[in-house]
Order: sequence, then C-alpha cells, then structure tokens
Amino acid sequence: MTALDVLKDVRFVLDAKGKEAAVQVSIRDWKALLEYLEEVEDRVTVREKISRLRKGPQKSGALAWQDVQEQW
Repeated sequence: MTALDVLKDVRFVLDAKGKEAAVQVSIRDWKALLEYLEEVEDRVTVREKISRLRKGPQKSGALAWQDVQEQW
C-alpha cells in the first residue's frame, strides 16, 4: 500500500455547518502512513549525511567502534 492508497480511503468529518473539520482513517491506514513518513524522513537524513560519508572516516570525524563501544 502506498501513501496515495491511504489517502483514497480517508473520511471527512463535517462540523455543524457541513464544513470539513477533520479526517478519519483506519488504524491500518494510519500505521501505513506513519511507516511511509518514517521512510521519507530516513531518506532525507541519508541525503543530508552523504557528503560527510564521502569524506571518509578520518576527514568526517568518525569515531572508532573500539573507542566507543562501551558507551553503547
């Protein structure tokens, strides 16, 4: 299911004047939408870090795992 599929199944809640006031989606669709948004966010994060990663470990300021593994 894509994000667009989720948007096809939304239901609009109307206020007393008949104006659209809210949107209702199923739990299944809500979870699918959240998953999609998390994937988009991950892609943005990777794109932001690509230039740093291309510099290599020393130039990017990366830490050796052996030096920090006890902190994790």
